[in-house]
This record gives sequence, structure tokens and C-alpha cells, in this order.
Amino acid sequence: QKAVYGDGKKFSSPAEQEEYVRTWLREEAKLVEESQELRIEWYNAWQNKAENSLYSMGDITALIPAEAADIMILEEPEHLNWYRAPGQSWTHKFKHVI
Repeated sequence: QKAVYGDGKKFSSPAEQEEYVRTWLREEAKLVEESQELRIEWYNAWQNKAENSLYSMGDITALIPAEAADIMILEEPEHLNWYRAPGQSWTHKFKHVI
């Protein structure tokens, strides 16, 4: 958290961090509607400090119900795929992947 948010911010729970993100979207980015509609999912991961990267610790696709698997936009997809857990690939789970 320190590497992303600086010395002054540490979250005690995923809910607290989510509220921080939504507040930033609403107040700083002026994305009011998006701050309400954005679906945030948390997953277990480990950090490789030398690479400054996070890697998932399991099958992230299993966290997403089939009825919600429409379009997926992957931010830095290499981090979600380098150590691929068993399970469906993104392109099999979702109708469209960017």
C-alpha cells in the first residue's frame, strides 16, 4: 500500500480501500456515475518487490459468475497470466477481452 498510496495511507480492510478509490473517482476524477457503478473485485496476491509487481494466488476467473462474464478489460494482463492458475482462460470465460 505504501508504494501505491504513499506513507500516509494504509487501509485496514478491502472495504476501506474500495471507499478510498470510489471517493477519488467521484471527487478528483469527477466520475460520479462511474464511482457508483464500478465493480471492484479483490483477490489474493503476492508482491514481488524487485519487479514491483503483484501476482495472483489462484484462479481469478472463478471469482466472477458466468452471468457477469461479458466484457473484461485487463490492466497489465501479464501480471494476471504469468503464473496462470488452473481454470478457464480469460478468452474462454468472457465474450470479449481487451
